[in-house]
Amino acid sequence: MEDNRPDPELLLKKIRQEEEKRKKEQKGKLKIFLGYAAGVGKTYAMLEAAQTIREKGGEVVAGYIEPHDRPATFAMAEGLENLPPLMVEYKGIRLREFDLDEALKRKPKLVLVDELAHTNAPGLRHEKRYQDVEELLQAGISVYTTLNIQHLESLNDQIGSITGIRVRERIPDGIFDQADQVELIDIEPSDLLQRLKEGKIYHAAQAERALDHFFAEEKLIALREIALRRTADRVNRLAVLERENRGGADYHTGEHVLTCISPSPTCAKVIRTASRLAYAFRGEFTALYVETPSLQEADPQTKRMVEENIHLAKALGAKIATVFGEDIAGQIAEYAKLSNVSKVVLGRTNHKILFGQTKGSLADRVAQYAPRLDIYIIPDIENGGIRKKRGFYAGYGKKKKDKPERFMQGIGGDWLKCILALGVSTAVGMIFQYFKMSESNIIMLYLLGILLAAMNTSRRICLVVASVLSVLLFNFCFTEPFYSFQMEGREYPVTAAVMLAAALITSSLMSKVRSHSKEMAKKAYRTEILLDNSRRLRRVREKKEVVKEVSGQIKKMLGLPVLFYLYSDGGLEGPYFLPADGEGHMQVEEFLNQQERAVAMWTAVRGKRAGACTHTLPDAKAIYLPVKSGDRVYGVVGIALEERREIPPFEYSLITAMLNETGLVFDRMEMMAAVHEEKERKGEEL
Repeated sequence: MEDNRPDPELLLKKIRQEEEKRKKEQKGKLKIFLGYAAGVGKTYAMLEAAQTIREKGGEVVAGYIEPHDRPATFAMAEGLENLPPLMVEYKGIRLREFDLDEALKRKPKLVLVDELAHTNAPGLRHEKRYQDVEELLQAGISVYTTLNIQHLESLNDQIGSITGIRVRERIPDGIFDQADQVELIDIEPSDLLQRLKEGKIYHAAQAERALDHFFAEEKLIALREIALRRTADRVNRLAVLERENRGGADYHTGEHVLTCISPSPTCAKVIRTASRLAYAFRGEFTALYVETPSLQEADPQTKRMVEENIHLAKALGAKIATVFGEDIAGQIAEYAKLSNVSKVVLGRTNHKILFGQTKGSLADRVAQYAPRLDIYIIPDIENGGIRKKRGFYAGYGKKKKDKPERFMQGIGGDWLKCILALGVSTAVGMIFQYFKMSESNIIMLYLLGILLAAMNTSRRICLVVASVLSVLLFNFCFTEPFYSFQMEGREYPVTAAVMLAAALITSSLMSKVRSHSKEMAKKAYRTEILLDNSRRLRRVREKKEVVKEVSGQIKKMLGLPVLFYLYSDGGLEGPYFLPADGEGHMQVEEFLNQQERAVAMWTAVRGKRAGACTHTLPDAKAIYLPVKSGDRVYGVVGIALEERREIPPFEYSLITAMLNETGLVFDRMEMMAAVHEEKERKGEEL
């Protein structure tokens, strides 16, 4: 008998789709008027559509219309209700901005917000206008907006290579792809150029400059093609999703695209290329961050570049994964095997790695570890594909201004240890020579000195220099002619070469052992924190106990002040504040104000992070993270970021995991409370 029972996985998928559809129906609708260049008529088309809706009795408000000096556009805006702009003082200039709070207060059915990719003035709630639009949509307000194709994040490098201009104002591709409607405002490039010459887009002087640069006909043709293709790709993807929602064939190809995160200036281009590849194959997209010992000790500028690239990958829809190790190629290959990665996208590297690494590019070494993996190499056209600094993470070396400071730190630390080790080896060697002991014993003394230095120093450059100096000292003090760098006899050059190789290999191996042991200790510590957090949360019975335990664990991990708000019935309770140990840290007084509480409230209502080092309310003193289970927010955790340094990626992932577990604990508590109340009610009825 044929089994006609429905597939449980398919049923679960349909339930989730229905839930997402229900949530989407509660949100406002987003329509984007897309163009390939300024002057194609995006704002005019948006206003024309708005006038049509108004004439049919619809409620339309012009939230923000960019004041283009174009009479036809001004004429089309007549008759629409206008929200007064928000005037912001910045560096002695009054900037005209969209008033988000006024729009939320007015709450019309449809708001017109021009220029989706615009960057807001400092001090406003959101850094980007598309974040304002997202908040409007969450509030159930529909939005009409405009966008040029060059402002899409994934196309930034491709369009930059065509136009020679790097666009700074960009939006994540997800905003574009998830829009309810996208209307392409198309015009022939020749007609657009004619409009430009007639002064309908820019004034005469500006138009002349535009003709020499951006508005070259061949560039406009290329931009138009990209806009048409990107719009068509969106339509195709929507068609596939619709077929899937109706129970059609599964169009997921099983492709899994992996790229790597580094502080390299070219990393952003590699991430964007990988994103487009994942989009084209309709596959998973993962960005892997290999944290090496060198990167852990990198300067703040390098770490900031890593954070920026991580944010970029997240904006493009990538799942962020973090691993540890010194062999970058090995870590990439191992992760690719475990995660069923089918394609790896890497930047071009021209360096060679010494001291334990195989020579050749990173791609070559990854191919050695995983020969069946498809590897895509993205050249750096801007910089000629040449990296000026060694290592895959080009640029992770220290800034020039930091060199004197670090050098002085070395004089007092690692350099002194190496000099001391060589000095003691030379002194003991003099004693050995006095007692007519063989030169091989003296060589072993220097190797022992290098070994001891490697055990007590962290900078590899110190060990390399010490290895070279050990050979020179041996030659100077213990080979004839004495106290000279000349070598007599054929055996001495060979002896010096072998001694140098042995010293370099010994120092390199010891350095790796120390790095690995340090890393294993860090991993053990971090794992212990998670396990300890789980054990503690299993024992608690009240929400306040959960707050205390979680706050203590976060403080233990980061050493920073932590506060915790409980959220229920639309209000915040608390905060529970846990200051950092010692003096010089932020204390409770700096958090107990209306500004900080307002940021925490926004996080609780929206269920998204906000505050310091984010794009939402960045002027806050702390970063605020929601504690939630599903869509239900139970609380908000604030972490003071002293000197506005971001939380390292791995620590951030651990904190996120802890807060997710906390949300599940709160969920369990409420479920148990509901069961208990139901039992009591039934008992009373009986």
